[in-house]
This record gives sequence, structure tokens and C-alpha cells, in this order.
Amino acid sequence: MKILIVDDEQLVLTSIKRIFKRKGYQQVDICNNGEKAIELIKTNDYDIVLLDLLMPGIDGIQVLEKSKPFKPETEFIILTAVDDVSSAVKTIRLGAYDYLVKTTDPQRLILTTERAYEHKGLLAGLAGAQGRKIKKVPKIFESIITRSPRMLELLSFAQIMAKGGNPVLITGESGTGKELLSRGIHKGGPFPKGPFVPVNVASIPESLFESQFFGHLKGAFTGAQADYPGFFRQANGGTLFLDEIGELPFNLQAKLLRVLEEKTVTPIGETKSIPVDFRIVSATNQDLDIACQKGKFRLDLMYRLKSATIHLPPLRERREDIQLLAEYFLEKACNRHDKHIKGFSSEAMAILRGREFPGNIRELAQLVETSVLLTETDFVLPQALGETFIPVTSTFARRLCTLKEDSLAHVAYVLTQTQGNRQKTAEILGITIRQIQRKIALMKKDDKWKKIINDI
Repeated sequence: MKILIVDDEQLVLTSIKRIFKRKGYQQVDICNNGEKAIELIKTNDYDIVLLDLLMPGIDGIQVLEKSKPFKPETEFIILTAVDDVSSAVKTIRLGAYDYLVKTTDPQRLILTTERAYEHKGLLAGLAGAQGRKIKKVPKIFESIITRSPRMLELLSFAQIMAKGGNPVLITGESGTGKELLSRGIHKGGPFPKGPFVPVNVASIPESLFESQFFGHLKGAFTGAQADYPGFFRQANGGTLFLDEIGELPFNLQAKLLRVLEEKTVTPIGETKSIPVDFRIVSATNQDLDIACQKGKFRLDLMYRLKSATIHLPPLRERREDIQLLAEYFLEKACNRHDKHIKGFSSEAMAILRGREFPGNIRELAQLVETSVLLTETDFVLPQALGETFIPVTSTFARRLCTLKEDSLAHVAYVLTQTQGNRQKTAEILGITIRQIQRKIALMKKDDKWKKIINDI
């Protein structure tokens, strides 16, 4: 690894160079002004540049602006005397890998530099993969069902990003499979045998945040009847997956940022900090850039979380996967309910392919589950998908059943389409919410309907 250290203070240059020399890094150059740094960067192939932010004359931001376009493959780590959020965020936007306060622990300086070097190598590997047609799902993502070229390329990129252990932000609509992707990233990361700790941020009350994340000692507060390690320590040596990160209250975001920067936690009731080392993967269905503009999300935290960003497309943008997924869910549902359905009729499959699926894969899975319960023939027909269309080749394409059974089937279908919204279901059916509640109570007594109702 070839390193350049840029700082106007000779003592800082000597000190940082000594840190790297002790770790065995021999190719370490130093420079004490911005103008000379730009010339060195343009004429040498440095892997890493450690760049002071505040220097007389040409400062760190100007050096980054003038040299990064000429050496896009070089990773820049900004060194600041004070933790200036606005300047740090600006440098990240200009292409810096990370920023560190100069008082940072030497071990963290080495670790950040090594991760930046890994990131450089990963990007080089990704560039080499460009243009190669990806034909199959990478092994670490074998639980993801797809044959979409767009998804296969995305998974190939995710596999490369997984190797480095850097933070990954997954974006996409609800039901697109963000947690499934995060588990694959964990498997392909540096600690695949470590714990994978999934946390739904939106489900944790603000008052319990510190206790749940940082942990507590027995007797630290009323109700603390035993020691609790907290999510951060549970994920030590593995991956912490924060789902719905956009829902994290603003006043708690600084506490998460501090843990990510300092790699230590202090449980409630404890006086000493405890070191932790975990990879963080986060997910959101929100646009964090807009949330930052509105002052609802911290810019510095967003950039800390998105060393790499992976956007999962909605199901309507990967329609070639609908049949593959539907057949997979059909097989699973038939095994659960001890049914022997051979597949979907051509009309039923055409209906599935044409749907928008606002609830994405989760909605498709629920629809197939319902259709299996409703189907008494060899193939799933449009009626089992809630369609009134009757194929010309069939008489009525329905099994004989009581009016009560037919009524419950239709209520179950509308409930799945409204994702369990009782008020909307009542409006569509033209009945009261109380009547809906009665029908739901009836279905909960019947094993055939119980799972569907409980899953809505």
C-alpha cells in the first residue's frame, strides 16, 4: 500500500508516519502544503491519501477537488482538528472515503486506512466485472429467487461490496427483500460465522432505545432485573442489521453515530466503555437525502451508513421474476397445507404478470397462499386470485361450496388486497367494520383461514 500524508504541521506528519512504519508500511510519503500535494498526487499512484482539512493557502477541500478527478481510484481520508460536520460532509460528497478527528486512536486510523484500501480493491474488482454478463445468482444470495438481468447485476455488485466489511445501505419499497439481501451480505462478509442481529428500528420506543441498543446492568433502573448486553454487543464480531433506519428519532441519531465512530459502548449503569466491532447494514424505504434536507436525518450519519448503496427494484420492474416467485411460493404453500396443485392456469399466470403489486414480493406470497387455500382443482384459476373473469373453456371454473364459504373467501381476498385495512375492506364490500370483525372471528376458528388472517 502506497500512502501520502498531507499536513502543514511537521509534528503531525512525523507522528502519523511513525504509526504506519510501526505497522510495517514502508511506502509512506509526507507533504506539508496543498500545492505540492496536488502535484504529488497527480504524478504518483497513491493508494491512500491522508489529507488535513485546514491548511494555509490551498486547504484540504481544494486539494481534494483538484486531484480526485485525476486519480479517481485513490482513496482520500480527511483529517480534521475539530469535528466539523458541515466540512466533513462536503468532503464525503467530493469523493473522500472517510473523515477522522486527529485525536483518533492510532488503531482506528490504521483500521480506517486498511478498509479504504480494501474498498479501493473492491471497486477495481467491480470495474473488471463490468460488461461481463452475469448468468446466475451468487451463492451467498441463493435464497433470493430471480432470473432478472437487472437483479443478477445488482447481486453481483452486492457480492463485491459484501467482502470489504464496510457499511451498506439498502433502499427500496416495502416487501422487496431488503432483509434477505442483508443476510446474504453478512454471509459474504469478513465475519460470516459471527452473529446476524436484525433490528426493526421503528418498533423500538424512544424511551427504550438506550437500554435496547447499549444494554444495561442489573439494577441500573426500575425493572432491570438482569444484565442485558444490548444489540451493539450482541452483534459484536458479526453484523447489525437496522431495518427502517429512516424512522430513528433525530435526537437518537447522534448516539448511533458516536458508536459507529468510536467503536465503544457504555451500558446503562456501567462506568467503563466496552469495545465493539461489528458491520452495520441498514435499510429504508425512505429517501434519506430528502430527509436530510428537511432536517429529519443527520447528514453525517447518512454518509457513515452508505459506504455503498444498493437499491432493490420493485416487483413491477422485474416482471420476469413473477412466475418464478409464484411457482416457488405455490410449492411452499402446498407443502404447508398438504395440497397437490400442479401449477397456475395460463389465465391465472397472465393475471399475476399483469398486476402492479404495490406490496411487492410479500404481497405476491400472500396472494399465492390464499389461492392455494381456495383451490380444489389441479391448477390455480383466476377465481382463486379474486378475479371475476371466467375463461371460455370452463363452465364456471369453481368448486361447489356454500354461500357462507364463498362469502368468507371473498372477504379474505379483499382483506389481503387492502393489506388488512378493516376500514377500506368494509368500504369495498359495502358493509360495516363490525360485520368485518364478525367474519374475521369466524375465519379464525377455521384452520383453513386462520394462517391467512393472522398473517394480514
